[in-house]
Amino acid sequence: MPIKSLRPTPHFPTIDILTWIFDERNTQLDRSKPLFVSVADPTRSISNDELRTLTQRIGHGLRELAGVKDGDVVLCASQNHLLYPAVLFGTICAGAIFTGSNPSYTEYELLHQLRDSGARVVFATALTLPTVLACAHELSIPNESIFLLDGPRGVIRGIEALLQYEGRDWSRLNTFRKASSTTVVLTYSSGTTGLSKGCELTHWNLVSHGVSSISSLEPSCGEKRNPYKNHAEPVYLAFLPFFHAYGMTLFLINNSRMGHLTYVVEKFAFPTILQAIQNYRINHLVMAPPVAVLLAKSPIVKDYDLSSVTSIMCGAAPLGTEIALAAENAVDPGGRRNFKLCQAWGMSEITAVISNFDYGDWDEETGRLSVGQLGAGIQAMIVDDDENEVATGESGEVWLRAPFVFKGYWKNEKATREAVTADGWLRTGDVARVNDRGMFYIVDRKKVKGFQVAPAEIEATLLTNPDVADAAVIGVPRRDGGEEPRAYIVRTKPGVTATAIHAWVAQRLIAYKHLTGGIQFIDAIPKSASGKILRRVLRDRAAKTDNGGTAIARL
Repeated sequence: MPIKSLRPTPHFPTIDILTWIFDERNTQLDRSKPLFVSVADPTRSISNDELRTLTQRIGHGLRELAGVKDGDVVLCASQNHLLYPAVLFGTICAGAIFTGSNPSYTEYELLHQLRDSGARVVFATALTLPTVLACAHELSIPNESIFLLDGPRGVIRGIEALLQYEGRDWSRLNTFRKASSTTVVLTYSSGTTGLSKGCELTHWNLVSHGVSSISSLEPSCGEKRNPYKNHAEPVYLAFLPFFHAYGMTLFLINNSRMGHLTYVVEKFAFPTILQAIQNYRINHLVMAPPVAVLLAKSPIVKDYDLSSVTSIMCGAAPLGTEIALAAENAVDPGGRRNFKLCQAWGMSEITAVISNFDYGDWDEETGRLSVGQLGAGIQAMIVDDDENEVATGESGEVWLRAPFVFKGYWKNEKATREAVTADGWLRTGDVARVNDRGMFYIVDRKKVKGFQVAPAEIEATLLTNPDVADAAVIGVPRRDGGEEPRAYIVRTKPGVTATAIHAWVAQRLIAYKHLTGGIQFIDAIPKSASGKILRRVLRDRAAKTDNGGTAIARL
């Protein structure tokens, strides 16, 4: 039997995403107050009312000046920026499809996304402009189709050229057929299985996901759980990238709908994050494991006042108990405030969030390892390699059904058919188990074939070693045709040896979990902008250096 969410299924309105954000009026929401504020320059801010005006002007400008038509794709190659939400919503207002790219992309990577999406207009910044111009030249995209968020440069116009147009309203959708068939966003997967693919998200996907996630993440959930506790108005710090599913849905869409004050970090640096928390009394943090590792291990954390933080949601990759508890202690030394970190789980193919904890709840039983319960409106099955459901508590691949399962991969019917069954089940590729309370635990990715040891478990163990700053584990081929685990490790100091790490692991893990594939020391673990370890990059590295054999650890 499918596993149904234990949360009540809310009403999912059949309207377009902009109407849901701007027109379903919340009488308690002051839309003239700052909504997005620049951390670099807090005198610069945008209110909800101003965001609506910017949305309508950019939408009109894209159609009149850039010649954008319904169904065209507009790409934004930008780091987090105060105007990013206006570009997202303005693109949708124009009737076009928005896609965001990683601002750190190389020319090769950006060319792939531009070609695959077919984008005909590009937003950029001074940081990304050189790469954008190189790609535009390759693809014959004219300079007139490029707009800079941070002002004009030479012949490249700034976004001001679009803002000169009077606002024009968006087309309203109020039928399920239109809302569920009209694509508005392409979020590109992290590319851990070959070239990245565009996930088509519709108005229906974004609205239903927003309703589902808000129903559990809002302070009102905490008020129901503990009506005697004072739940302050959320203040968010947005350093997760806006081009990523998590950053886009939680910060840009949900927070615009709810009017939650959001400070925008345009250039990530850990001291900047800590200073912003202290200066602006941030109480809600959403992060990937690399930031949690910094919280747990960086010696500079103690120099900042983080007492305002009441909530941390960590997602994008698994986080071990030791790091989770250490991050908690860094934010709340000695546990005086009973502060808890919670993990969540999601993927672009289901818009963003799959499972999480209700606001004010946490996993005490298993040391923060659970990623919570299914979001409202989601069904799941856990199946074995023969696609038969497993018993409660057993591990298997997770299949999902929900209103916000994506429409499919952009112009890739074959990949869509492989990902979604004929009766609508999304094959996640994630291996998990669920207990009798409906709590999910991520074991690993199914795609690590033949590797019976969960890399996440070994990585979590390695990160408890004070000599290890960061670590990633992959399976490497053995001569007998199987695989064995290898660790790539970033040392906290020179002189740490593979022999010492091997001995340390041997004291803590059973023999078949030892690093018999070797240990290699590297300067940094390759990760996507959302914090996922890019195991493909490490496998490619291993294939080049091993020549088919088991590598000898570099001491």
